[in-house]
Amino acid sequence: MIEWKDNSEYHWSENVERILPFANTPISSLLDEKGKSLLVFPLSFQECEDCIGKQHLFDITPKKNSYTVRTSNLAGFIGLKDLYITIRSRFGTEKGDDYFLHYMLKKVLSVNLFNLKHTTTDEQVFDFLLHLFPYFLNKALVQGLYKEYQRNQYNDCNVRGTIDISRHIKYNIPFNGCVAYSTREFCYDNHVTQLIRHTIEYIRTRQIGEILLHVHPDTLENVSQIIFATPKYRKQDRLRVIKSNLKPLVHPYFTQYAPLQKLCLSILHHEQLKYGQKNHEIHGILFDVALLWEEYLSTLLIPLGFKHPNNRQSIGGIWLGYSQKGNKKNNAFLRYPDFYDRERNIVLDAKYKNQIDSVDDVNQIITYLYRLKGHIGMFVHPTVDENKTKSYRLRGYGDDNNTHLVEYQFHIPTSVSSYEDFERSIRLSETTLKEQIGLLHSLS
Repeated sequence: MIEWKDNSEYHWSENVERILPFANTPISSLLDEKGKSLLVFPLSFQECEDCIGKQHLFDITPKKNSYTVRTSNLAGFIGLKDLYITIRSRFGTEKGDDYFLHYMLKKVLSVNLFNLKHTTTDEQVFDFLLHLFPYFLNKALVQGLYKEYQRNQYNDCNVRGTIDISRHIKYNIPFNGCVAYSTREFCYDNHVTQLIRHTIEYIRTRQIGEILLHVHPDTLENVSQIIFATPKYRKQDRLRVIKSNLKPLVHPYFTQYAPLQKLCLSILHHEQLKYGQKNHEIHGILFDVALLWEEYLSTLLIPLGFKHPNNRQSIGGIWLGYSQKGNKKNNAFLRYPDFYDRERNIVLDAKYKNQIDSVDDVNQIITYLYRLKGHIGMFVHPTVDENKTKSYRLRGYGDDNNTHLVEYQFHIPTSVSSYEDFERSIRLSETTLKEQIGLLHSLS
């Protein structure tokens, strides 16, 4: 068992060939070449232009008598044969508990795993899949109950479709007042809702199933909607329903059903996701901690009125310019700030890194300030140090408008004795961040 932390550097001198299958390799290639026993959140559930598929788990570079290992933003567990690598967030406690990762999962995904351990048991990945189900179910149902056209056959006196001559002769001669016909109409009881229903019924058979499906009012209501919409459900149809969903769902409106469909298939195929199913397969579960950090901050900032564009789903971007031909204007240079609030004149950038890049990061946020006519550009990044603020005045356009660039260090408690103690401490950091934003707003 090897234990590392994210965004850290290590010296390695023994059996380097054992870790080479994981090194200097994009995560997407590990998934594509080694099967589906490696679960990566969110890459395993999303199709997006800016996901973590190109990111490396870690890189190895040779030195004089050893090697240097540099980990990335990914944390979790990964294994091959009898080699197991655990990568925790760099804010884990001295005892090895990763309360920070646990807390962000709870806040962002409502995943409440009080004993989030990186073990080699075959239930680790599956348990996480079960806890993800309410999150993806609720996101999908926000878009409404999935419906699609189906052709249905009827034999009654209320003709509202195409008459079926052969069926009519078979059932209604001599004439009995009915007409056999078929019609194409929207139906909520379809292959997608049936797949969700089968997943719900399967989760109910698990020890924690009823708790997961009843812990939140939205989940309870959405489960009821699916059950009501699928009166044709039969347990013996499960294999047929799974086969009918093997083709990924593509719909211009019901976009959130695609990751839910993937998740349901993974749950119903969970025997294929067990740890160590095949000795030659890379297996495990990984999280993009940088993404979790950004989404965690969104749970604090969106209630304050901040906008949160999503470059992964191409939502809420801003155009930096346009080209013009005659009277027609064509937008150009689409960008996605992490957060901005026009009323407060603040552009905020979430950075999961030890230090802010004085070139790329600064250039990026100044571009957003110029475009949005903001007065405060703010970086927020986690640190073990106490909450701390560095402020810089900006020259040029900013100098005339009292514009500042602020680097805010968000304190992550590490010297804590329990998860409850961690929650109490980090809530103080959250309150301090909100107070700092209010103070900056008063100065802008």
